Amino acid sequence: MTNHHLFDEGSEWAKNPLSPTRCGHMSDSAAAGFELPPTGRVLSILSEDPRAPLHWLAMVQHELGVRVLVFSRLSPQRLGQHLRLDRIEFKWLSESIDPHSLPPSLERIHHAISTRIATDGGIIWLDGVEFLIHRQGFDAFLAFTRSLADELTGTDWSLMLPFSPLSIDGTAVAQLRREASPFEIQVAPRPTASAESDVPAPAPLSGAEETEIEVEVEAEVSLPVVGGLTMLTSIASAALSPAVLMRRRAQWQEMGFDVAQLDHALTLDDEGRYAIYRAVEERVRRAIECERRLRMIEMRGHMVEAVKMRFRILQLTGLTAIENRLDELLAGEA
Repeated sequence: MTNHHLFDEGSEWAKNPLSPTRCGHMSDSAAAGFELPPTGRVLSILSEDPRAPLHWLAMVQHELGVRVLVFSRLSPQRLGQHLRLDRIEFKWLSESIDPHSLPPSLERIHHAISTRIATDGGIIWLDGVEFLIHRQGFDAFLAFTRSLADELTGTDWSLMLPFSPLSIDGTAVAQLRREASPFEIQVAPRPTASAESDVPAPAPLSGAEETEIEVEVEAEVSLPVVGGLTMLTSIASAALSPAVLMRRRAQWQEMGFDVAQLDHALTLDDEGRYAIYRAVEERVRRAIECERRLRMIEMRGHMVEAVKMRFRILQLTGLTAIENRLDELLAGEA
């Protein structure tokens, strides 16, 4: 059994049970850039960008050598794009036949965590909160969180639950925050080339799992803010409740986009609602990219044409014609 496996008594961590969180040691770089979570607690990390928490976790493990146990919906191949798997213990929350897999049931996860926290200490990372809530219900997940909070008391472990507040009903978010106090991560600059051998550079979490259709977050690369436009994290089908869609509609409307089509989506079943949401989301993505290029043609003096295009962009209409025209202008053909 390799040291990738949870509960491997021959692992590097088992041989060296002392960790910075237990000994109180912290490097100068850690003191300057990272704040470790309090031990004996369940904590939540609210983030619109699912890459940021993973990047923080990778840097904390690299800089401080903190013991890290990860329960993830990401396959080992995709998780390895963000974390050094030979330096952590992890389980893939999946029904797949794989030596690293663990069925994604609250009972199995609870047992695995309860068994592991009996010794040493460190950070337990449980992603897929949205998926687990959708799969087993919010009340069951809340009871799961409360039970683990009781078991963690007095230990040197921290259980961290990263999730997007947009993917869960607002009332549920408030309840979860009461049980798992929000912890604000400090995202350090991405690793330089000299550190790439130790910390994998974050990669976009786009696409579905290799062997599963259900994914708790289908993330797109977050574009920089352009004017007042921002590419928001994509919402997975399982998490797109009417309440979540209404909040996303309000965000797009605040940016100025005409997303009236989403009103009809609210009256449809889950499949129909998600189909319309993804169609609108794709047009928003294209519109934001067009806006970025509009700023380039404005610098070349095409001010009047840029104003006309911008109005159509916010209406999410004629995007193909606008894209073609931008291609011409930026190529210097007109």
